[in-house]
Amino acid sequence: MNAKTTTRYDQTMLRLMNGEEVRHWHASRGQRRAWTAGHVVLTAATPLAFPLAGANAGLLLALVIPLLLLWCVCTGVLNSATRGLLELRARALDERQLAERGEAFTFAHRVQLALTVAALGGLGLAAILGDGGVGAGTLAAALLGLGLTHWLLPLWTAVLRTQDEPADD
Repeated sequence: MNAKTTTRYDQTMLRLMNGEEVRHWHASRGQRRAWTAGHVVLTAATPLAFPLAGANAGLLLALVIPLLLLWCVCTGVLNSATRGLLELRARALDERQLAERGEAFTFAHRVQLALTVAALGGLGLAAILGDGGVGAGTLAAALLGLGLTHWLLPLWTAVLRTQDEPADD
């Protein structure tokens, strides 16, 4: 990290992402896997609350607000687990971290390509075998799912690839 090019914001975010307060929440590989699985479930559950609630706005708020709050906490833990690898600006990272970030993005985008091809193949097969094409709801759900995975897969990949901290002597 070059002290001359980092801003006060960069330094604050670096301190926040490397804080010790929640380190015990994600210290082991198993804990990081559990947080990642929880984040995936919360990410999937939040959009599912909309059709579940239907036209009942009160039920929608009762479902979505707790899900989003839990999702935000979970996202913070995942960002802390990677020490801000995907949240910090490039100028605040060293060469090793930049390489790790690049590897996480590369792997995530390869997986995303496979998911996109599978989704397009499934939608195409459904259109061919179906009785009139794919419905707008199915297409919207597929696009939302692909958009969310495109956005979050690099984070999930980085967390799952993070090594355990060395034990203190």
